[in-house]
Amino acid sequence: MATLQHRGRCRLMLRIPACRAEFRDAKDPDFLDICEAYELAWQGVTIFGSRRAWDRVDEFRQIAMTLENEALTLALLTRNQHGT
Repeated sequence: MATLQHRGRCRLMLRIPACRAEFRDAKDPDFLDICEAYELAWQGVTIFGSRRAWDRVDEFRQIAMTLENEALTLALLTRNQHGT
């Protein structure tokens, strides 16, 4: 069974394909924490969506978007450090 970090990383790679290589290669503990939190946020969207708790769905989607921005920032920093 895949870990939350792995599933979150895969989800981010699908969501932001322009940073797939950076996401795939990242080993930074902060990035892995973001991946785990991202997967948990989407699990929240799924659970609350099935319960039709739309206010909670919106809350978890907002959390996911914030985490996407954090992951993107880390990926861009990595890209700039490696000059690609």
